Amino acid sequence: MGCKISNVAPHMSYSTKFHNAENGQSEIRRNVKYADKLLQTPENKDEILTLQDLFSKSADKNATRYCLGSFINNDFQFITYSQVQEEAIHLGSGIKTWGLANEINEYQNYKLKLLGVFSKNRREWMILDIANIFYGYTMVPFYDTLGPDSIPFILNQTNIETMFLSADATKSLLTCKEKGKLQNLVLFDPINEELERELKNKGYKLFKYQDVVENGRQQIQPLAQTYPETIYTICYTSGTTGNPKGALITHANFVSAVASTMETDAQLNSNDIHLSYLPLPHVMERLLVISLLYVGAQVAFYRGDVNLLKEDIQKLRPTIFVSVPRLYNKFYDGIKTKISQVTGIKKTFVEQAISSKLSTLRSEAKYTNSLYDKAFEEVKQLFGGRCRLMITGSAPIQKDVIDFLKIAVCCPILEGYGQTESSALSFSTARWDPESSHLGGPAANTEFKLVDVPEMNYTSKDVIKIFKGDKEEEQQIPRGEICLRGPGVFVGYYKDPQKTAETLDSEKWLHTGDIGMITEQGGVKIIDRKKNIFKLSQGEYIAPEKIESIYNRVQGVSESFVYGESIQNQIVAIIVPQNDYVQRQATLMQLQGNFEALCQNQKIISLFQQNIEVFGKQNQLNSLEIAKLIYLEPQPFQNLGCLTSTLKLQRHIAKQVFANQIQNLYKQKV
Repeated sequence: MGCKISNVAPHMSYSTKFHNAENGQSEIRRNVKYADKLLQTPENKDEILTLQDLFSKSADKNATRYCLGSFINNDFQFITYSQVQEEAIHLGSGIKTWGLANEINEYQNYKLKLLGVFSKNRREWMILDIANIFYGYTMVPFYDTLGPDSIPFILNQTNIETMFLSADATKSLLTCKEKGKLQNLVLFDPINEELERELKNKGYKLFKYQDVVENGRQQIQPLAQTYPETIYTICYTSGTTGNPKGALITHANFVSAVASTMETDAQLNSNDIHLSYLPLPHVMERLLVISLLYVGAQVAFYRGDVNLLKEDIQKLRPTIFVSVPRLYNKFYDGIKTKISQVTGIKKTFVEQAISSKLSTLRSEAKYTNSLYDKAFEEVKQLFGGRCRLMITGSAPIQKDVIDFLKIAVCCPILEGYGQTESSALSFSTARWDPESSHLGGPAANTEFKLVDVPEMNYTSKDVIKIFKGDKEEEQQIPRGEICLRGPGVFVGYYKDPQKTAETLDSEKWLHTGDIGMITEQGGVKIIDRKKNIFKLSQGEYIAPEKIESIYNRVQGVSESFVYGESIQNQIVAIIVPQNDYVQRQATLMQLQGNFEALCQNQKIISLFQQNIEVFGKQNQLNSLEIAKLIYLEPQPFQNLGCLTSTLKLQRHIAKQVFANQIQNLYKQKV
């Protein structure tokens, strides 16, 4: 298959060659503006080397400006930068005087003072983060969706003694069989007597957040001396294929990420207003919030209920909206449904507006039109009416969705890519680029290369057919595993040297596991995944081998191949059924036909769907792991060349063999 050539003007480029290609890999490339030296600090200023420097300078400069907001009395109410700084100092002092963060020496030469936080986004969460920055504590955030297995693992690995948490999170703690060394719970919210009794019976000492702050106010302690190499946070990644891994991220890592965010086309400024609802334990949201605090912007926190998100947006009217493909897809579907209901002259005008704006977007990267923007006034109001920029990350987004939203909301939507291990930002797109659904170019603190993956037929020497107009030409386009290096790359996994060595090589290259190709403008597009895990559009990781091991035990199933795409919200399954089982069921259902024909019979397909659902639930598969879209393949995988000599499934081959079936299944989404 050929690729259509980009519409981007030839003088525009995301990256430039920094080092020649070596055997088995592409050339090393850097951001065009930072080809000589990767960016480490904001504006290359030496006075900002740690996050303590960063926030202190911002608080001094923006003392009287609104900083953090909470929803109180039916509206968002803000406290100033000076008030945030003061409360963070009081909180940090209270933690210190009450001895809630004891120093441990458990990782190389790092002396860590660990504190946990377990709560949805809220003002106190962020103030605790700033207190930790001021007093040299290391934050360990817990996702509010963590289960009873992951929580004890993290507690035991970190030996955390103190956790700050919401009332809801205490219920999750009570479901855990182990609590490690955790003994101190600092509560953001009041709890009822029954819950308090249960927690005390488990051996927990309970503190009120405001009491810790008040104690610190009466005994203010000097700020800690922090260094670029000080561990700012331990971010635990999703553990769908085993236990979660704790990524050690330093102050220098995050300072460089903030500096690079300033160099993107987001153009963050002090007039920006942001609604924080994506989980703060995720580095993407945390980086954006800290970057906004650096420029003196306002950050408000949603009420903790996604069902109220639209109301929160209307109340706050943010200038920036950040989300993930799953939510953008919902907005897209809702907007398209409303447009389909328009009739008469208005319908003609809307159709003309869509056609015209899509055309200029894809050819000139223009987002507004003085005439046709009027057709989308209601859409703009969905996001508060003053949104100047949208950002998407976590998973790829479909081209049709992002292009439509760009013209409907009348503003740029930047696509970003990064990992926990690269401090969230590694690549981002630009306003000038009319092409969608790719990563854009490297961040100012990042250099990248593609490393050959010969077992999947991806190499730096690959030749791909390119369409230029109506002509098809062959062009060498490097493909391979995306590898990153720079000041934003983490230092390793906490207490896990083996996993660290698998991810960081001896030259400090971070191996992402994503397969990419270099675009004509020096950007990167993801085309595959090296490791046998993938994300759905919800941002959730799926481990297909685990699922297949369960499917293969379902009544009537001989073999299975589970597949998913990051732009889809569900998996599909290719099932090789047992011939005798199908024949028996056909007799019971009084169905006619040979084995091949029966595999296409909807009643037989529905039976397998039902079997998979029942058995999957019995074996603790969640709803995303139970395929509702399946294809019954009469031929064994070995006959189709999908297995190795040791009878292991070759996923990249199976993906090619069943490409048409997969495409057809996604067309009939349930």
